[in-house]
Amino acid sequence: MKTYLLDIIPKIKRFSQKLDDLTVLTNQHWVVIDEETDKKVVFIFREKGNQLLISGNGKIEKGTWEYLGNNSILIDRSDGSFLFKHGFIDDYILALKIDGKDEYALLVNEIKFEEKINSIPNVLEFLEEKYLNHDNKTIIIPKAKQELVIPKPQIIKNPTIDFEKPFNIDDFGNLKEEIINISERLNQINNENAADIIISFARDHAIKSSWIKNNPDLTNLVSKKKISLNLIEDMFKESSNYPTFRIEFESYIKEQLK
Repeated sequence: MKTYLLDIIPKIKRFSQKLDDLTVLTNQHWVVIDEETDKKVVFIFREKGNQLLISGNGKIEKGTWEYLGNNSILIDRSDGSFLFKHGFIDDYILALKIDGKDEYALLVNEIKFEEKINSIPNVLEFLEEKYLNHDNKTIIIPKAKQELVIPKPQIIKNPTIDFEKPFNIDDFGNLKEEIINISERLNQINNENAADIIISFARDHAIKSSWIKNNPDLTNLVSKKKISLNLIEDMFKESSNYPTFRIEFESYIKEQLK
């Protein structure tokens, strides 16, 4: 299964049901989140004989699973045996932590998957809305269009952002400075997949396992907040309903960090 660094999981773990409550695990069909393939893979944990059915576009692979206690689950399938630790589970989301790593395999209840909770950004948005508090956002909604007031420290010269206008970095003084500082820091370390890691973590708080493998040093710096992404994160959060603005913003970051 594809794995991701997901810093939201430790934040919501206190809301998780117990992994040893096997009725939660076995009463669902779990779809694996893998954004690198269009193949739909479904895990079905059956109580009878601890059988594991893995459906990939209708083709069935049979394996086994076993709850080992101590929040651990063993999965045996044709390509090997895998030990996972409890990350998070409720009726909709299952996050299994790779033993010995801070990476998670992410699965979604098939009903919710069909309701378009079928990507990393959508899952994170769902979890944030369900479990985390967003009282620190201040939004003004005038008659004609939505405008936003950003609390200090401001990322812009003008305290009001019109996300319907094209992105222009000259409108965001402190943000421009933050990106320049990141670019200078990257000149001192391995910058493989640097823009991908920066954008993915700031936008989704998630990093693909392949990028982690290619650049563990930058992943460590980003995930432990040793490189400041505060203003970039704020911009992604507040522009979530404006895809054109976001695309232009991402393109600017990629250009600056390449």
